[in-house]
Amino acid sequence: MCVHNCCIQAPFKSGERELGLKASTNSYRFWSIESVMAQLDTLVNQYGVRHVKIADEMFVLHPKHVLGICDAIIARGYDVNIWAYARVDTVRDNMVDKLKQAGVNWLAFGIEAANARVRDDVQKGFGQEDIFRTINRVRAAGIHVIGNYIFGLPEDDLTTMQETLDLALELHCEFGNFYSAMAYPGSALYEVALRNGWPLPEQWSGYSQHAVDTLPLPTKYLSGAEVLRFRDQAFETYFTSPRYLDMIRQTFGEATVRHIQTMTSHRLVRQHVPALP
Repeated sequence: MCVHNCCIQAPFKSGERELGLKASTNSYRFWSIESVMAQLDTLVNQYGVRHVKIADEMFVLHPKHVLGICDAIIARGYDVNIWAYARVDTVRDNMVDKLKQAGVNWLAFGIEAANARVRDDVQKGFGQEDIFRTINRVRAAGIHVIGNYIFGLPEDDLTTMQETLDLALELHCEFGNFYSAMAYPGSALYEVALRNGWPLPEQWSGYSQHAVDTLPLPTKYLSGAEVLRFRDQAFETYFTSPRYLDMIRQTFGEATVRHIQTMTSHRLVRQHVPALP
């Protein structure tokens, strides 16, 4: 790990509560460059690890910290393949080429939603122009992008969720994660759900995204079942798009296309979503 927790307050996050802190507490802190590199040295030199996932949501935040890590990796000559998280509003232009040089080949961005009303309600401080500028700059440097999208945020309706899917299709990232909004215990959304008497999962599997008993939040305008149905249809639309599959074929080859086609041939069974007629 390079950092601990996230300094951005969003109603669907629960990190501070898990530590016994108030939801408004900023518990973000980062490990020293020396500490991070000591871990990476062990992985590379002792265990022969080449593929590394940095699961810290705020990895690309402080320029001095992230660029220092990149410089240390480059100086050691490590041939690593790194996957990391980033935010649209924290990736500076002077970071991108250095990230690529250090072996960062994938960056995952929390884009969440397209509609400004929906985004503002969950405190996302950037707009579509920022999204396209950052994503295009990152991809121009040869870094692949994973777009993370959430359906069923409190202000979502069918129109705004379609806008989010349309944005995903237009961004045309190498991969996309499609989530239903969940009221995870400890998050602000969980407190809202309790106050409003909204149905919540009866067991932990219901908070997952792909389980039979997955139960997302309702919105002000939609039931949880409607949100989940849209999410599953959006996933299929994205990953079966001929334009997307052509891009994957040109970038990663036919074997990867076949893998995706196998993935989309399976339909998720959903307890809370009535079958379509």
